[in-house]
Amino acid sequence: MYVLTYRSNRAYMYKDLNKFLQDLLKAASGEAQAIDFYTRVLQIAPTDKARRDFQHALKDEKEHYQLFTYLYTSLTGKRAPVPPFQPVQFKDYADAVEKAVEDELEAYEMYRDMYLSTSDPVARDIMLKGFTDEGEHAIRFTYQRILL
Repeated sequence: MYVLTYRSNRAYMYKDLNKFLQDLLKAASGEAQAIDFYTRVLQIAPTDKARRDFQHALKDEKEHYQLFTYLYTSLTGKRAPVPPFQPVQFKDYADAVEKAVEDELEAYEMYRDMYLSTSDPVARDIMLKGFTDEGEHAIRFTYQRILL
């Protein structure tokens, strides 16, 4: 269980604050995984367009990580204990793009559900940014898949 601090006087705005906090840590871990993954994909991206798309997503993922850990701290008063992640394995660029699309869509759904589970305007703004960016990334990577 999480111990709520004075900063979490917004707890009543969550359907289940403990679940939200657990999901927030999972989301931060997923963003760390995406940062690692996209950094490696950039090394094998075959075109300037592919590199731009992955660089754009990488920038967003770094921002999401910062926002999610900030939100966790603002709700608990504690530094986010982000769980470790398993690096995404891929055979080649086509495989990486396929995995990127799937990962982005999964994150989109999770962040959307988190958005819907709270009326806290700070959390909603952060989760809205997260799920709209993830949707955009999925579209960009789907286009990359078509170009292969």
